[in-house]
Amino acid sequence: MKQIGLVFNGVWSQYAFATAPKYREIYELVYVHELDHEKIQHLKALVIPFQSNQEALVRRKDALYRFLGDDKKIAVFGDSLPLWLDAQWEDRPVNNYWWVKDPNNPPISETNYEHPVYQGLKPRHACWHIHGVYTRIPENSEVIQRNDKGEIITWQTDRYGGVLFASTLDPIVEHGIQQIRHLDNYVDKLTAWLGGVRPEGAFGVDREAYGIAELPTEASRLALRSG
Repeated sequence: MKQIGLVFNGVWSQYAFATAPKYREIYELVYVHELDHEKIQHLKALVIPFQSNQEALVRRKDALYRFLGDDKKIAVFGDSLPLWLDAQWEDRPVNNYWWVKDPNNPPISETNYEHPVYQGLKPRHACWHIHGVYTRIPENSEVIQRNDKGEIITWQTDRYGGVLFASTLDPIVEHGIQQIRHLDNYVDKLTAWLGGVRPEGAFGVDREAYGIAELPTEASRLALRSG
């Protein structure tokens, strides 16, 4: 049985991640417009990735907090709306160039490496780039990451029964498009913490999930051109 629900709204990178051979036995796609208690009650955790439909999440707020009330986990990435999440998110410029200048010095100055998701990670594996900061979080929440200005990047709270984990990082989307090739380090630890199962092997996209049996060889391409 799949342990983690990935809230999905049609973004192809979210789909590519959840249907990848490495993760498809662990993650279940949950279409955001169909998200209700019946759809998610069998799961141990939910992941709400970057590029989610925030307005639709507002309409499913009760189901999300009921899920937390059952002593389960929800991990939220990227941007968010205070209309459903009791926190204030603000946009910040995305720095995609730090790894060129100093790849061992990501735009995070403070990380709690005792948290299960971050244990054993190198700094460049614990952060790549961020999509904003949190300027307000629930009272008595635990701050896990801050940037060099002291602004909050990652936090969590257990005030709703289970654990609500929120970060402006974007591991699911970046892993799905395979733009950052070291994200197995972060995502595998996240998966183990959420679902109790650590994935094995390297990440790759299942071509058959897109109706592609195999990629054309150079010989077949030449034959098509000559024919």
